[in-house]
Amino acid sequence: MRSIAYWDMDSQRIKKVICQLQGAFEVTMAASLAELARMGADGLKPYAVIMGSPPVEKVRLQALLRTLSSHFSCPIVLLAGEEDAELTSSPPGVLVQRGDLAVLQSAIAGEAERLAAEARRRASLFIGRSNSIRRVVALVSKYAESRHSVLILGETGTGKEIVARALHEYSSRRANPFVALNCSALPDGLAESELFGAERGAFTDAVQRRGALCRASKGTLFLDEIGSMSLAVQPKLLRALETGEFLRLGAEKSETSDFRLVSATCEEIERWVAEGRFRSDLFFRISDLPIRLPSLRERLEDVPDLAEHFCREAGRGACSLSRGAFEKLADYDWPGNVRELKSVLNRACANVQEGTIGADDIMFMFRGAKAATPRPRL
Repeated sequence: MRSIAYWDMDSQRIKKVICQLQGAFEVTMAASLAELARMGADGLKPYAVIMGSPPVEKVRLQALLRTLSSHFSCPIVLLAGEEDAELTSSPPGVLVQRGDLAVLQSAIAGEAERLAAEARRRASLFIGRSNSIRRVVALVSKYAESRHSVLILGETGTGKEIVARALHEYSSRRANPFVALNCSALPDGLAESELFGAERGAFTDAVQRRGALCRASKGTLFLDEIGSMSLAVQPKLLRALETGEFLRLGAEKSETSDFRLVSATCEEIERWVAEGRFRSDLFFRISDLPIRLPSLRERLEDVPDLAEHFCREAGRGACSLSRGAFEKLADYDWPGNVRELKSVLNRACANVQEGTIGADDIMFMFRGAKAATPRPRL
């Protein structure tokens, strides 16, 4: 029988909750909030955690909920009274239940399914079991709810936009827009209007338009290749980050936007700062929370899992890899990282169509590159 961990101070409500849950769950009562938290720290894995609203101010209540959500990976249900101050937000996985307890079981089941779906999405985003990718997953989970700017560093093809989207999806902003802009693809003359928008007539052929900052309000703005941003635009982005205000091209009145910035670039940005090609004040502002993505040659033990995943995608499950194919994949330096691995597997699956992919079916565009580290056991 599935278990429920429960703490409450309201004896009458305890009786109602037990009556509502009996027969479907085994209820374990905690003597205090500290004991409830300790259950999670000690490794208890209940189907759900239920707690009555303690007599504390909202700030302390939010802190308690965050502590519990960090200890448990199951739904946490707060039984809040109508007299409690309205919670403006709650940590992921916390369900605020008010009023009729008759819907408690269905509310728990719905929240459990939502968390399970989120776990499945997370598993599909981050494929691999290496320590380096686990560290990335841990940082994404830790940083997702923060308002601070995230800077994702890594070589091309390592999956920087996947991480940016995960930060958005696991945050409370996930219902709002995720706006992505590649700074290296913006001509200097258009970068400012793309970011901040423009009024009609601001420049030749200009029409009124909303910029990326405006479209990302309440959501996430992802600036890929931010190291390529024009020096003329950088101080304007810095001001928007510092004050939340910006001006459209040709506008006289400033606008505000509540966006969360996630940026990505290669690790050369530190050298660009030293050379004066990127402003140091902007660099420090966008790099509050850095995440470094490992290259594929640093996580060769993940190649088999990634290869099988890309084969299922490309061949709709019709292709499998031989041991020789796996060994050939592991004995390569992967200058194009995960993007190149996907391309290699797409090519192999297209040529084989169905059946087993052999070593001869694995073809690289960069010839002669060998693994820079000892290959893993397959």
